[in-house]
Amino acid sequence: MQTEAKQGWLASRMPGMSCLCAMLRERRAPGASWLAVLPALLGVLLAVLLASGAVLSVYYNPRQAYASLQGIAHEVRGGWLVLSYHQIGASLAFALLYLKLFHTVLVRGYRAPAEFGWMLWVKLLAVLLLTGWLGFVLDGGAGGYWSLFNATGAAMTLSGFPGAVAMWFFGGPVGGATLARLLVFHVLLAFCAVGIILMARAATRRAQAVPQGRLVAFWPVYAAQYFAALSVLALVFAVLLGFAPHWGLGAQNAIPASTMVVPVSISYPWYLTPVAGLAGVFSGVAGHIWAVIAAVAVLYALPWLDRSGGAPPGRFYMVLTWLLGLDVLALGLVTAFPMGSGLPELLTFWFFFHFLVLTPLVTMMEAA
Repeated sequence: MQTEAKQGWLASRMPGMSCLCAMLRERRAPGASWLAVLPALLGVLLAVLLASGAVLSVYYNPRQAYASLQGIAHEVRGGWLVLSYHQIGASLAFALLYLKLFHTVLVRGYRAPAEFGWMLWVKLLAVLLLTGWLGFVLDGGAGGYWSLFNATGAAMTLSGFPGAVAMWFFGGPVGGATLARLLVFHVLLAFCAVGIILMARAATRRAQAVPQGRLVAFWPVYAAQYFAALSVLALVFAVLLGFAPHWGLGAQNAIPASTMVVPVSISYPWYLTPVAGLAGVFSGVAGHIWAVIAAVAVLYALPWLDRSGGAPPGRFYMVLTWLLGLDVLALGLVTAFPMGSGLPELLTFWFFFHFLVLTPLVTMMEAA
């Protein structure tokens, strides 16, 4: 009673403390999945990204992007460590988000009444993809420079309202002024991602059915689960930091950009390669943009494409979902194959075929 009284006194006098006190008093059904900790781990990684990004922004010079990052890594005391924190945090954040989305599709966690939470998770994916691409081009390396060059070149050809939005976003051709504007959007989108993950977490918890029977207190049972998950995440983070700090970041950005050397294909960070592989099937930068929009829209509409009602996932549905996961992984490796070989086109076709044809058909058969 004395502890609850202290919590009530603290909650009434400190903003945000009421949420923490409510979480500590929360009770859940025993045997909750370990994957339930993924949103919390994502929040921790976003906090790491914001903190490291704030330090990097003090020394970052958009007019000499590549040189300033090299200066941070080699001349600022501990700069290489902060830069590695930011890069590894981004990689792990995308890995956890992809795992969260895959698990939700596998167990049909997007169905009503959880469809609003699913829509927020898809919005988070879209925001993080744009944020990750902006971070890629802000490096000032060869890959980021030519990716931004293609995007701004296509934007300058647009007219009407799309052209006005593109001009407002990019501000002009590639240069220091453009990178300075994109840095502002990079930071704003990072804060938007934090807000979206908080709303998605709240929407998901609200949609969950109230369990019946014996409940288990969050403290200390599930607090220990969160502590164990954070320990595993910290271990993975430390291993990558010590042994593979530049893994999967794209080799082209390790060299400075040159206007005289145009790469045959752009090497993206691993977390952007599935989207790049899917978009590369379509011609032109405008085709790439519409392909990404179509992929996100398909995920967004998944609660309405599913016709299973309340039926549990069947074995055939789960096999197809695992094939979808393998398809997305293959799209991440598809840049190693030239366009026209047929493999990128086949993988992209299967992605849309799974959601637009197989999902309604299979779920309808399982509900019958």
